[in-house]
Amino acid sequence: MFGLSAYVVTFCLYWFCSFWFSGISFQTFKFQKDVEFLDEQNLKLIFHASLVSFVCGFVWLYVRNRKLLERLLQRIRATKRDGDEDVWDNTFNSELSEVEYVHLRDFEKKLIYTGWVETFSGTEKLRELRLKGVVVYDFDGEMVFESPRVYLARKMDNIDIAFPVEEG
Repeated sequence: MFGLSAYVVTFCLYWFCSFWFSGISFQTFKFQKDVEFLDEQNLKLIFHASLVSFVCGFVWLYVRNRKLLERLLQRIRATKRDGDEDVWDNTFNSELSEVEYVHLRDFEKKLIYTGWVETFSGTEKLRELRLKGVVVYDFDGEMVFESPRVYLARKMDNIDIAFPVEEG
């Protein structure tokens, strides 16, 4: 699909440029028995389509990472879905500052980890966080230890995360 899309964009660019420059035309390949189809013009077309696909790749990465397609669909009320796998991904991929600092409650170990989210990943089995500037408390509110960084891997049903920083 991406290759086909790159050829459609290439066609549009050729069509647009044909208004200003004579001799520019988009030709489809003609396959005939015993006739060479890779002439100079078709090789130029392949080269241009390759350049277009390279640029389109960067544009697509930007669109996906900025969730522009999802935002457009949400704006026209076509969907409420964010596009991420789940709310975990949606929350930690958010650019909101209030989701950068967390209180993670570990019910199995009866500890509360407070710190800044440095990185995260999530699978169906484990939720992983790497926190920095961490202070760990027990459930009675007593400080247990401090650490510059902590890696946590917990089952989804054994943790609870609070975001104590207000919107602002």
